[in-house]
Amino acid sequence: MKIQIGKIILLILIAFGCTNSSNIKDNESVNFKLLVENWNKAHLNKDVAVFTELYNNSVLFYGIQKNKNECVEIKLTLLKKQPDFYQQIYGEIQISKISESEVKCTFVKRVTVNEKTKDYPSYLTFRKVNGSWQIITEGDLVTDKNLSSQKEIKIPKNATEGDFNGDGINEFAWLVAPKLTEDEMSCIGECNSVIKFSEKSIPNIKIKNCIGGHPVNLGDLNQNGGDEIGLRPDWFTSAWMAYYVWTYNENKWIYAIEPLSTHIIQWEKGIIPIEIDVEKYGYVIIRYCEMTDEDIDIVTKSVPIKR
Repeated sequence: MKIQIGKIILLILIAFGCTNSSNIKDNESVNFKLLVENWNKAHLNKDVAVFTELYNNSVLFYGIQKNKNECVEIKLTLLKKQPDFYQQIYGEIQISKISESEVKCTFVKRVTVNEKTKDYPSYLTFRKVNGSWQIITEGDLVTDKNLSSQKEIKIPKNATEGDFNGDGINEFAWLVAPKLTEDEMSCIGECNSVIKFSEKSIPNIKIKNCIGGHPVNLGDLNQNGGDEIGLRPDWFTSAWMAYYVWTYNENKWIYAIEPLSTHIIQWEKGIIPIEIDVEKYGYVIIRYCEMTDEDIDIVTKSVPIKR
């Protein structure tokens, strides 16, 4: 009888020990999964406190080292620009131990913006700091591939930065002008320029009768999640010049508004040609020039903008 009781106690201890060990492993997994889920929910709730708690003071944020405040600011700017933003964790969260103090979680991030859904194979790396696990790396394989491609492209120092395709990741845009003759009074070939992008999937913008200029990030004028591009093309002579505004729509560039007729007087006075009409959703305030019998007038109007 004593032997049987001893065996029973031994079996109970073994069973308890196995269950306890399993629970430790499960809890470790669940904890990291919960951290990822909390990170995901913070996007939906625009929860600054959660972001602040989760991020380490220094984060490798989509290939660029940033501090905690910069990461939070980028998140809030993205969510403000894309009010219909929705993100979910699709499928299982895989957890791999890098070291005693670092763990990497990989998962698929399913993002819906402007009724379009895209999956991003993503990852978060956590480090144990003063007893708590904090994010030290955030990224996805799509961005990693883009960054790798950008390294192959020589980006000019004066390139314009912005999120032109509305994917939440900034790109660079710059203008490539035609070659001029020695007297700089004509072009060698056609007098056309091209706006190029660091993101290879974004098509170039071709501008006829343009020998120079600097693309301007106008911000998200039509509130579709991407930044619009403005350009005042350079030409050999003439005080009059068109002003172009493009928006990225269905994987191509279109005029957000019809080109504006501007005069050098407008530019010398620092009168900006376009801005959001804060009193009328989907509209912008435009300013352009008209020739009258007596003078050149600057006209201001509110007009709808294409999305």
